[in-house]
Amino acid sequence: MKLYCALVWHMHQPLYLDPVSGRFAMPWVRLHSVKAYNDMLSCLKGRREARVTFNFVPSLLYQIGLYLEGKTDEFLEISRKKTSELSNPEKEFILTHFFSCHWPTMVEPYQRYVQLLALRGRDFVPSDASWTRNRFSEQDLLDLQVWFNLTWMGFAARKDPFINGLFQKGRLFTEEEKARLLDAQLDIMKELIQSYAERWTDDQIEITTSPFYHPILPLLMDTDYAKRCAPGVRLPRRFSYPQDATAQLKRGKDFCQKIFKKAPSGLWPSEGSVAPELIPAASEAGFSWLATDEAILYKSIDSPGPDALFQPYKAQIGDSSMDIIFRHHELSDLIGFVYKENDPEIAAVDFITRLNEIRRRLSATTDRPPFVAVILDGENPWEYYMDGGEGFLSALYDGIICNPDLELVTVSDYLKRYPPNKTLTRLHTGSWINGDFGIWIGGEEENRAWEVLGEARTAVEDAIKTGILGENEISNAMESIFAAEGSDWFWWYGDKFSTSYAYEFDSLFRLHLQGAYRALRRAAPADLSIPLRRPKAILPAATPVAFITPIIDGRISFYWEWNGAGSVSLAEQGGSMHRSASNLNRIFYGFNINSLFLRLDPAKKNFLEWPAGLGISLSITTAKDRVAIEAYPAQVGMDKLGTTTWRCQIKKNDLEIPLHESGIRFAIEEIAEFEIPFVFLNLIAGEELSLNIKTIQDGLVQDTWTRAGYLSIKMPDKDFERRLWLV
Repeated sequence: MKLYCALVWHMHQPLYLDPVSGRFAMPWVRLHSVKAYNDMLSCLKGRREARVTFNFVPSLLYQIGLYLEGKTDEFLEISRKKTSELSNPEKEFILTHFFSCHWPTMVEPYQRYVQLLALRGRDFVPSDASWTRNRFSEQDLLDLQVWFNLTWMGFAARKDPFINGLFQKGRLFTEEEKARLLDAQLDIMKELIQSYAERWTDDQIEITTSPFYHPILPLLMDTDYAKRCAPGVRLPRRFSYPQDATAQLKRGKDFCQKIFKKAPSGLWPSEGSVAPELIPAASEAGFSWLATDEAILYKSIDSPGPDALFQPYKAQIGDSSMDIIFRHHELSDLIGFVYKENDPEIAAVDFITRLNEIRRRLSATTDRPPFVAVILDGENPWEYYMDGGEGFLSALYDGIICNPDLELVTVSDYLKRYPPNKTLTRLHTGSWINGDFGIWIGGEEENRAWEVLGEARTAVEDAIKTGILGENEISNAMESIFAAEGSDWFWWYGDKFSTSYAYEFDSLFRLHLQGAYRALRRAAPADLSIPLRRPKAILPAATPVAFITPIIDGRISFYWEWNGAGSVSLAEQGGSMHRSASNLNRIFYGFNINSLFLRLDPAKKNFLEWPAGLGISLSITTAKDRVAIEAYPAQVGMDKLGTTTWRCQIKKNDLEIPLHESGIRFAIEEIAEFEIPFVFLNLIAGEELSLNIKTIQDGLVQDTWTRAGYLSIKMPDKDFERRLWLV
């Protein structure tokens, strides 16, 4: 008997669209499109017998469509900009972010890219960017713009003579070549969806889908379900909206059908997460089968035999039923995590040998052709393969095609030929990771995220009950809620996984929730302007080295006025969400024995050019007090000296304090300068304060410094300068 093998490649990106700026906060949809999404389909050309399944998450398909409608991301915008026109913050952005790839396979094979990395420094931290940029000539920056976008071009794109020519040239790129490269990326994206649709129509591939924004469905139904697989887990306040799970399922299926002109029959529930309650919900949404991990199977049956994993089942829950297959964990992980370090031919032979061993072992125990499901991420692994996975995938497909004992099938094709003859009346609640939901719930940060999501969701229900808002407002609010229900936001909370963009994920999650409140015409809770990730003190570009006493007049009064102060630049934030049109450029801070001094430099020439209604908010927290200082341009326009009049509101522990009673002085013109007495902050020498600065327009936070934590400042004593001098 043959062994039938279903390869299911999961294609997924969360919603990176920033609801405030209207552009993508991160570039991964675009970059994975020109790499994995294009490569995976290209690898099937000329291999008609290589029949595989692709699972597309609707939020990914939606974003590809938005790119084709003209949406963009900051990485792309800064890539398109001529190097002669780059601002200093944009240069720092490039140095911080344009090495965001796997260095051993995507930087180190290319001599010029390695030179640029060495010029920047491998041990670079964002606070280095302000002085590191001076090492880079305009040509260096142009070459870096090209190399970052070029290295993400997959093996299929590199067969194009122009793209291959850029790899061969390696350096001294022109602005025209850069523009053509970026246009080529969008050209590839234009063909993607149609190409996949054609292969599905030709019956070489099957396309399946997931709930629209990739939520953990059992947790949407009821977060208390997490106790079923982890009885001792500490849970947040209960979140239970099964109607959201149903909506995400139905919307996902409908959207996939709209894009591909064909209805998917298969479902990969996000992260293989299942519960008995999912069966009737998925069946009602129109799916005929779903997939999850072998760990779920082994926890759902009492005495698994040797062939238990290698067959489909019918899950029967109450009056509802659907077919279900289970992922072979080891084989899937070999492709995802092991083979990348090996010769591709040897890796493919090893995989095929394992398939043959499964077939041989089962031949005496089963009376029907066995089936194995290999399900894994179809995009991220290939960054770690030296050739982008081309050698391994080609050898794997060819090896299986040439083996008479093995056959590649789509899942639906196998189920049509060999429907399940065993029934599961019990289904374990859990995911493909450890058979539980510990990645997405149970930690301090994850639980807090569920609670703020629940608060926003309750606000929508309250608005529906009042009947005051129209259908459009409720629909827009729910769209923001659905986006915030995605699994990725919860994945990056806590310390289980790390990414340089963890604070961007945190910010996007909170922006989606803020969007729900805006749609409801309600002010978002203040908590949503504060990162849910545990804040950490950042390292400034420079720390104070001497007492200062600047003149608080909103101008650079003399050259040495702020000499000895510390500073923080926008590049400190280390994230992709800094807008090229950011309002502030740099923050200076310093002190003398009596006062804290802050200086904010605008991105534009001076504060007279700021948009109307745009203000500054300072948040200072000590062990004893909370101080909020907000400054806005007054509505009366210009004063007799030709400068904008600013008003200032001060709150201490939520109580408003008149400016003259606080002792605080400020002036805003060319720059913004503040003097804040330590006595008002109730600080003594050696005690610390934490500082956050925001720009706010019409009640909406535009930017936050520091986005990744807070600036920690210690009140000096009278010996501060003497100690530094001795050092």
